[in-house]
Amino acid sequence: MLFRDRPAERLEELFDREEEVRRLLNAVNSSALTLILGMRRVGKTSVVKAATYGKLRIYIDARYFEEKRYISYGDLLEALRKELRRLLPLHKRLGELLSKIRGVSVAGVDVKFEIGRNAPSFAEILEAFDQWAREQGERLVLIIDEAQELAKLRGRTLLPPLGYAYDNLRNISMVFTGSKAGLLLRFLRLEDPHSPLFGRYFEKIELGPFSRELSVQFLTKGFEEAGVRVSRELIDRAVDELDGVVGWLAYFGLRAVKKPDTALEETIEYAARLAAAEFCNFVQYMGSQRYIHVAKVCKNGARWSEVKRYLQAVEGKPITDYEVTKLLKNLVDYGFLEKRGEIYLVPDPVLRTALQSLRC
Repeated sequence: MLFRDRPAERLEELFDREEEVRRLLNAVNSSALTLILGMRRVGKTSVVKAATYGKLRIYIDARYFEEKRYISYGDLLEALRKELRRLLPLHKRLGELLSKIRGVSVAGVDVKFEIGRNAPSFAEILEAFDQWAREQGERLVLIIDEAQELAKLRGRTLLPPLGYAYDNLRNISMVFTGSKAGLLLRFLRLEDPHSPLFGRYFEKIELGPFSRELSVQFLTKGFEEAGVRVSRELIDRAVDELDGVVGWLAYFGLRAVKKPDTALEETIEYAARLAAAEFCNFVQYMGSQRYIHVAKVCKNGARWSEVKRYLQAVEGKPITDYEVTKLLKNLVDYGFLEKRGEIYLVPDPVLRTALQSLRC
């Protein structure tokens, strides 16, 4: 079924994306680091899971940390532990290799990590993964979904072990997804001469929303699979409102299968409420209501100068060029704005709807 409430797990569950899958498979077979970038709900998780289904892989979902201001090394190890508990019943040898690391204990299908001063080295954990993959005669795909959330890690940095893995662990291919592309690049510091990952080559795969034609095809095929007739007029309206964002198209499809008359309005209402909550969490995290004003003026596209004039008009006082640039950069880095040429624009159609009456 194309209409599902969770990410795709297998290739046959994907719609389109053949080119992105081909590029990702080539990358994991030949490159140490791959970044998969795209706005929220365009299908990054589906692509990476479906493309690597059946491969040796470790999947860490850093979305768990999105609402946290800070995370500890223990938090990261606990996320890894959840994935290892899934793998250990099938891969006894992996447990044997991990048990040799100081700060790691393995009992049957469970693994425990010490925390604090006795916590295991992340580099040593990666070495165990590399040896396991080598013995299996495969490349291990280490996936960190929404990897920019690891920038919140306090008390320890992951960049040295990631740089070590890049340079020395030939049986590991790292794949990081990010809907906050600027924040992910800022976290990895790929252009910082002092970063362990400076100057390292990486593959970049960008996922965008479906075109109008693909969006119509997606909905039409999904309704055919479900054995439900929906008017072309409703499909066109949904594509106009949801703008090719596959997560929202699928949500609409699920609702329309049961209640076609109210599905679109209910989808827009739910999606706008969720987008507003995500944006307000960001505003509270950044501690400035100015981000709301900037997003509103950029709802349908605005230049830097227009943003500055709008802010000064709203606040009734001058604002520095530095402050305007900082506000715009943070909104771009966190994925709430895109810069297209000289224009700043809110790419998410449901956030554009939410901004019409947003208060945080």
